[in-house]
Amino acid sequence: MKLNKLLIAVSIATFALASCESEFTKDAELNVNVATGDGVSFDGQTITVKSGTPVEFHFNGDPDFLTFYSGEAGKEYKYRERTTVDEGEIETSTLKFKLTPQYGKPENTLTMYVSGDFPGIEKGNFEADSVLVEQHAWETLIPAADFPTTPKAQDFEVDMKPYLGKRIAVAICYRGQDKSATQSRFTFGNMQIVNKMTNGQETAFTASSFGFTPINMLHRHNLSDQKGMTSNRAYGTVTNNTSGIWNFKDMNAFFIHSSSANTELKYSWLVSNLFVVNACSPDAGTGLKNVTQSLDSYQYTYNAPGTYTATFVGTNGNYKQESSVVREYTVVVTE
Repeated sequence: MKLNKLLIAVSIATFALASCESEFTKDAELNVNVATGDGVSFDGQTITVKSGTPVEFHFNGDPDFLTFYSGEAGKEYKYRERTTVDEGEIETSTLKFKLTPQYGKPENTLTMYVSGDFPGIEKGNFEADSVLVEQHAWETLIPAADFPTTPKAQDFEVDMKPYLGKRIAVAICYRGQDKSATQSRFTFGNMQIVNKMTNGQETAFTASSFGFTPINMLHRHNLSDQKGMTSNRAYGTVTNNTSGIWNFKDMNAFFIHSSSANTELKYSWLVSNLFVVNACSPDAGTGLKNVTQSLDSYQYTYNAPGTYTATFVGTNGNYKQESSVVREYTVVVTE
């Protein structure tokens, strides 16, 4: 009987040890080779290839996950965690967008502001936020006189280099001017801050990352042409056409809708979160495989001459731990 108990105890311990070990993952392994010939050479570290010629990579090791960074702009492994660009690397910084006014008389309706000391809005205290945006000492970024005076599209480019390294807010103020005429609709197309680096590369910080929040100044007036907006009237947006309310259905073409003549003059602000002008999105790799897939080879084509660093990251992992291996290769692309 004692022997049986001992055997049972040993079995349980062995099972527990095996279960514990199964929670851990083996170290990731990855070896990369390159198919040579037809304009491609490889010496074990440097790949030389003619532009437009596919490079075929071969893999051994079969990690659970495999990610590839080509080394081209926006796809560099060394910038995978970068969220800002060093000011010294920026040659130009430009706010760009296309403004399309429609209907009525757009003259003097819009003004765009910027501030390097704006404290930010609370987004839950309308009284405080509405007073703050009206009384803050904004710097005019685009004066009302520079916006269109007729319903005709206009491209804007504003130098943002003076604001590099600062945490700023930008704001747009819409204020109807002539009750006897249709109040214009304004669509902001492809708004972004483009930073051009000294090496010729560009990064873009798009309007979808600005964190715009409307402050609907007349939300308590219960205007008849805004009655369809039934929730979050102080700070909300819509996905339809509601007079004097911002529509964020597509941040590449967000707009504030028009109002008919002889209706209440509309008044609304659009205020961004605080952000850094030289902010950027981290570079991203291409996922080649996951734990459910196998991959023996991968083909990639470089179309522009230059020198790049191609990086493969193999990862094994579970909820307990993770193991990664990084393989980097120089790619020289010739004409």
